[in-house]
Amino acid sequence: INKAVVLYDTMWKSTATLAKLIGEGLIEGGVTDVRFLSMSEVHRSDVVTELLEAGALVVGSPTMNNNILPSIADIMTYLKGLKPRNLLGAAFGSFGWSGEAPKQLHAMLEEMGLDMPAEPLRVNYVPNEAEQAAAREFGLGLAAALKERLTQ
Repeated sequence: INKAVVLYDTMWKSTATLAKLIGEGLIEGGVTDVRFLSMSEVHRSDVVTELLEAGALVVGSPTMNNNILPSIADIMTYLKGLKPRNLLGAAFGSFGWSGEAPKQLHAMLEEMGLDMPAEPLRVNYVPNEAEQAAAREFGLGLAAALKERLTQ
């Protein structure tokens, strides 16, 4: 299914900025339906509804106290229990000091059995011009992986 769900939460807008840029890359790469879901604005059941007809789940969280944000931990625990199938997965996030959240999300998505075509995208503080370009490229790469999956 040529649809991607970009699920995220943010503390200081950097992870939200990354979500938008990744989504732009997905769209530029040919993904016809990209849904941006901020956990500060949607309920977990909305996420599940969107995922029912998605080919990719891209999850982002800033690092807070060496972990993912509680809102993202909540939805990831919920999704893990539902055992989603046939999804491409990817993780991203911003951080100030240590930057564990994207790696933790990547591991969670892998544990859920999602196909993971890319290493997590990690950005220190506010994304600069090069990091913004890298986020778009990350989205383009995911779009290519999804397209390849759809033609198999």
